[in-house]
Amino acid sequence: MKTIFSAILFLIISMPAFVGSQTLPDLKNQAAWTEKDKQDFLKFLKSGQQVNISGEVKEVVSAKKGRTSLRKARFFTLNAVGDSITVKSDEGKVHTESMTMGGKIFAGGHLFSWVRYYGGVKYNRFGQDKIDGTRAQLSHFEIPAGIEFALIPLGTPHTRYVLMRAGLSYHRISGSAKDADFKTSVLGGHTAWNIGLGYEWQFSNSNWRFHILTEGSKSFAGGSHPEFYGLGLTTGMVYTF
Repeated sequence: MKTIFSAILFLIISMPAFVGSQTLPDLKNQAAWTEKDKQDFLKFLKSGQQVNISGEVKEVVSAKKGRTSLRKARFFTLNAVGDSITVKSDEGKVHTESMTMGGKIFAGGHLFSWVRYYGGVKYNRFGQDKIDGTRAQLSHFEIPAGIEFALIPLGTPHTRYVLMRAGLSYHRISGSAKDADFKTSVLGGHTAWNIGLGYEWQFSNSNWRFHILTEGSKSFAGGSHPEFYGLGLTTGMVYTF
C-alpha cells in the first residue's frame, strides 16, 4: 500500500514537469499547423502551464504626446473675371465702361465648416474716354478681403454650396494719363465694399471645387475721388489642403 501511495505521489509531482516539457507547435506559423499540432496546443492550454517568453518587451511610445488640435482646412483659388466699372461724376452723371477680362487669386481658410475667410489680388485693364476724344487704357489692381459663407441648400448633396461673400477691397487705378485728361478721373486709390453671390460644386472624392459668382463693389462716398461701382462675373477652381 505504501508503495502504491508513493507511486501516485511521484506522478502528481512530476506531471507539471512532463507537461511543460511537451514541445509546442510553432506559434509564429499557425497556418501550417496539423491536426496533431492543434490538439497538442489545446492540451497545453488545459494544463494551465505558462509559455516562456523570450526577448524584450518594449514600451510603444507615441510619436505625439499630449493633446493636439486638428488644423483647419485652407484653400487656394484661381479665377477668371470679367467686370465693368461705372463712374459717377460730381454732377450725378454716370458712365459705364465696357467689360474687360482679368484674373484673380485668392487664399484663405475655414473658421467653421461653413464659414471661410479670404484675401487676394485681382488685376484687369479698362479704357476711359479722355477730354480730347482719345481713349486711355488704365490698369486696375484690387486687393479684396472678407468672409465667405458656404451654405448647403435643403435636399441637395453635401458637395454643393450657395456662396455669399462680403468684405472690403482696396482699388488702385493707374495709367499714363493724368487727372486733368478726364472729365471725371478715377485715377488713384479707392476703398470699397464688396459683395458676391454664387454657387460651388465639389468634385467627388477630390480636394478640387468649381465655383461661379456674380460680384459687385461700391466705393466709399466722399473724399477727393468720384464714386464708382463695379459689377462682374467670377469663375474658377478651388483647391483645399
